[in-house]
Amino acid sequence: MKSTLDPSKIDTPAFVIEEDLLRHNLDVLRHVANKTGAVVLHALKAWATWQLFPIVKEYLNGAEVSSLNEARLGREGFGPNVHMYAPAYKQEEFDDVMKNCSHIIFNSFSQLRQFKNQVGKYKEHISVGLRINPEISTKEKHDAWNPCAPDSRLGIRMDEFNQELAENPNALDGVEGLHFHIFFERDLGDLRAALIKIEKKFGSYFQQMKWINFGGGQKITDDAYDVKGLITLINNFQKKYGVQVHCEPGAAIVWHAGTLVASILDIITRADVPYKVAILDISFEAHLTDFILSPDLELTIRGAGKEGEYQYAYTFGGGTCLAGDKIDRIYTFKRPLKIGDKVAFEDAIQYTLVKTTMFNGIQHPSIVLWKNGKPQVLRTFTYEDFKNRMG
Repeated sequence: MKSTLDPSKIDTPAFVIEEDLLRHNLDVLRHVANKTGAVVLHALKAWATWQLFPIVKEYLNGAEVSSLNEARLGREGFGPNVHMYAPAYKQEEFDDVMKNCSHIIFNSFSQLRQFKNQVGKYKEHISVGLRINPEISTKEKHDAWNPCAPDSRLGIRMDEFNQELAENPNALDGVEGLHFHIFFERDLGDLRAALIKIEKKFGSYFQQMKWINFGGGQKITDDAYDVKGLITLINNFQKKYGVQVHCEPGAAIVWHAGTLVASILDIITRADVPYKVAILDISFEAHLTDFILSPDLELTIRGAGKEGEYQYAYTFGGGTCLAGDKIDRIYTFKRPLKIGDKVAFEDAIQYTLVKTTMFNGIQHPSIVLWKNGKPQVLRTFTYEDFKNRMG
């Protein structure tokens, strides 16, 4: 499905979500749920524009969260079906966590022991799970995206699992599910290969469970993704182990469904480089930080080509005073750019909008819904928003 966004109609800076593309993605995810009976959750860590939760709720029936604040937001937006995982829980917050969650996933047996009785005393049934770390290398270029890195703090490894059960054969009493998350923007083949290794390590415990959470990181809504194959895989897995599969797609919900639109404020020519530098009214440091952290991540500009593809070459810098507030990639264009032109960074919603800051006091992008060929502003940010975050 193609974008209908006209960047010229957008007041910048702005994160723009296209409703038609969002609904297209959600329809794919609902199709997977309907064909398998799996639970497909909206992972707030990737995108949490709560004004649009009513749209998401038309297709998905719950949220996956990782903090008390996310749990509260998830329950407000999706009702009681809120699944929570965090690397560790705070004792003083835990009662509030329980009030907002239907499922609680612990990162270690230590945390399970600490809070198990507290979960059991809660008036409503809370389904308890454990996160496992299958130690599978996904060959990520940066450990920031690798939950199975050698020093990863996430999940229980097989040797730790076996040791706990050797010391306490009843360690899994009351545990109803296991959760793993090992991917970042991967295809079905990666999941299929990983499951073979995961089943070899942990499969003997699966039949004791009610559910297995496959995590996220799959590009389910990408046009090239094998959705039919995923449905078959989930159905076969559920039948084999007698469990229900849970999925928590993050990026897949807004995959290709949003852009960050900026305006060019100035263009600088330097004699020692073969390109010009365009300064924008956004900040890469504040608004697209992942693309500085991981230069290998694809960041596409609408209408731009790769280095050497077209005649006119540019790099882009942010509007803050930080020297590193720039994207170290060369983009080329068929025509020269000029001050005032709009620049649309494609696929720039997931894991970006949730991570933004107001560094240097730069204007935070508005949040805009593109619907029926028109922009609908959901939120603008003011000086008071900046000031209130500073103290």
